[in-house]
Amino acid sequence: MSIATPDASLLKLLTLASRAVERELNRELRAVLDDSLRPAHFAVFRYFDSARMEEADSESSQPGVRVTELADAAGMTQQSMGELVTHLEQCGLVERRVARADRRARLVTLTDAGREALAIARRCTTRIDEVIRDHIGARAFAELRTQLASVYDLYPQSEH
Repeated sequence: MSIATPDASLLKLLTLASRAVERELNRELRAVLDDSLRPAHFAVFRYFDSARMEEADSESSQPGVRVTELADAAGMTQQSMGELVTHLEQCGLVERRVARADRRARLVTLTDAGREALAIARRCTTRIDEVIRDHIGARAFAELRTQLASVYDLYPQSEH
C-alpha cells in the first residue's frame, strides 16, 4: 500500500515525490560515480549554477563560488557545506582556490571530473523527467512544472 495517497497533504505528497526522484537520481549516480558519495554530496551540485561556475566571480574576475553562497543556496550551515565540499574535493570533483580579490576567501570550482559528473547528473535528471512525463503525459508534465514554479514564487524566500 502506498503512503502517497491523493488525500494526503500537499506537503507530504511533494516531499514523498521529491524523495522518490532523489533516490532514483542517487541510485543512478552512485552506479557511475564514486560509491562513497551520498545524496547530500549530489545536492551540492544542484546549487552549482554551471554558468556561474564558468563565469568570473564578480569581485575578482575569477571563476568559482564561495562555500557561503553554496550553503545559503542549500539552506545549510557553512560548516556543513564545507564538509561536503571537502569530501567532493577528496574525490577530485571540486577544488578550492584562493580568491584574488580577497585572499582570505576560497572559491570552489569544478574540476574536469566534476564537470563530467555534473553532465552525468544532468543526463540522469533528463531521463527521470522523461519517465515522469511519459507516466503523466506531456501536457500534465508541463502544467506540473508551471504550477510548482508558481508555488515556489508564492512564498518569500528567507535567509537563515
